[in-house]
Amino acid sequence: MGKKSIIIYSLCALFVVVLAVSLLAAAGGGQKEKKRAEDLAKQAADSAVVKVVVSEVRETPFEDWGSYSADLRGIEDANLVAPMQGGRVNSIKPIGAHVKAGEALCDIEGDKYGAALEAAKAQVEVTKGDFERDKINVEKGSLGRAVLDARNLAYQNAKMALATAQRAYEDCQCQAPFDGVLVSRSIEKYQTVTPGVPTVRLSRVDHLEAIIAIPETEAFSYEDGMKTEFRLLQRPDKAYAGRLSSLDRAVDTKSRTVTARIDIANTDGSLKPGMVGRASILRRSYKNAVVVPSTALVRLQNGISAMVIENGVAKQRILHVGAVGADSTLISDGLRPGDKLVVTGAFQITDGTRVSY
Repeated sequence: MGKKSIIIYSLCALFVVVLAVSLLAAAGGGQKEKKRAEDLAKQAADSAVVKVVVSEVRETPFEDWGSYSADLRGIEDANLVAPMQGGRVNSIKPIGAHVKAGEALCDIEGDKYGAALEAAKAQVEVTKGDFERDKINVEKGSLGRAVLDARNLAYQNAKMALATAQRAYEDCQCQAPFDGVLVSRSIEKYQTVTPGVPTVRLSRVDHLEAIIAIPETEAFSYEDGMKTEFRLLQRPDKAYAGRLSSLDRAVDTKSRTVTARIDIANTDGSLKPGMVGRASILRRSYKNAVVVPSTALVRLQNGISAMVIENGVAKQRILHVGAVGADSTLISDGLRPGDKLVVTGAFQITDGTRVSY
């Protein structure tokens, strides 16, 4: 083979190699483009799927409680006042003193009011004797009926004066109307008080009473004897058991509320009259109910809804809501046990959205 032929042969071989390399490069580039398109399609598909948190709906026990602000007072509670003519405070028992019914808590010029009481008693005896003697004389005919009427009037007036003197003496002594504890006082020893001013407050503290106001729209749900709990604002973790002792049968025309009273056993003595807290009344207990987290509910203009997952797709359900708890809600219609409820992410999706969980 000549030198020229060798050169031509070499050039042809080189062309074949270059062509083969070009064809191979072209084939490799097409596969890359295809793979890139597949990746983009996958990314687009993935971006159409929203990540949510799902929980299966189950039936669980549920208690429906109504909760209201409450003020505490003694189950028996009395604010005593100074006697009708006032006077100087000679003595007073200390705060926290336990007393029996009829025991004196203070002395406001007790000698003066005691003397007035004895004089009133004597006057009753005098007028009573005059009335009885004249009654006999009228029956005998020696006196006219008008005299007897006058004697009877004097006797009745004397009894009224005695009742007034008795009340004044009790007030000057701050007599306890029931067994209880002196929980506060508004007077001090040696102070001169005016008539009718508050003196001491007596409460029965082994049992306390929580006073609450229930909106009239809710009052029909309650009746006497229902189970209750009371929690102090500063100690919400501790519950004091009680019962609904009374429910007013009339609605306050100004506030449109009904006053209710709850009897609470103060077993550890930690509760005090005047404290405030929250009183809860058990309206109803459910053995099996559909209960969901309140955060899973979506409030719309046409009602309350939730999102459930069916075959990887979000479906909107309009719900009928029952009782509402602290962080959960009773569903009376719209959800069934076994439904996959979106508990986190419901606001990010709409009906028909593809989801993953």
